[in-house]
Amino acid sequence: ILARDGVASPLGGAIDRSAPHDIRQSAPDRVAKLEAAHIMPIMLSKYPLMQKLLSMFAGTNVEAVLRGKRINSPSNIFCTDHDTHLLFDEFIVGIQYLNGQYLLRKIVQEEAQGAYISHCLDGEEVMFGTGPRGHEIEFPDGELFNIHLAIAKVLHASGAGEVIGKILQDEEDFNEGIVEDGPSAARISAFALRMALQEVQAAAYSAESASGCDDDNSGNKQQERGRGVLRASTNSR
Repeated sequence: ILARDGVASPLGGAIDRSAPHDIRQSAPDRVAKLEAAHIMPIMLSKYPLMQKLLSMFAGTNVEAVLRGKRINSPSNIFCTDHDTHLLFDEFIVGIQYLNGQYLLRKIVQEEAQGAYISHCLDGEEVMFGTGPRGHEIEFPDGELFNIHLAIAKVLHASGAGEVIGKILQDEEDFNEGIVEDGPSAARISAFALRMALQEVQAAAYSAESASGCDDDNSGNKQQERGRGVLRASTNSR
């Protein structure tokens, strides 16, 4: 990844300690140990159900990217400093892929105060491929960045935290009592499950409305139908 992007992190601008002496001396306040950051957590490769739910949320098939070696390929990795890595994993900052460009997005401006990212402006371009082998190595997958960004925006929307917390408490009802390891995975799982349930409930409501059904218990039936579909999906792992 350093060969692709160079010794300065595209996200945050920190300079790796392995950089030549003259580069480090030119900006000593930016020198840090860079580390590999996965756009989608590497542990997702172990959970086919979560892959399906993420594909449902994204409206596209990302399962091929999240399986096997692909999840640990350059398309899912970039390098950055530790503080910025944490902000990315906590969905405080993200990257938008738009018209062939990667753009920094600070989802929660007041919390995007890492040592290096705080000097960057929301909306500025993030440059990948500036290293010595920049055009020989696969670039980060813009679609994965956009999925991460979309999840981040919902997670930090007004009231979303309470909804996600409630779903995490009730996770056993949706996922047979198994909460995957890792805070990012758990939050993504909870959000995706919520989206899946809402989609099947909306579809059931549309079907009922089209048929002109005025059953007073239609709301309860829609909820039960949604739960049944979601359980069926869960149990088909």
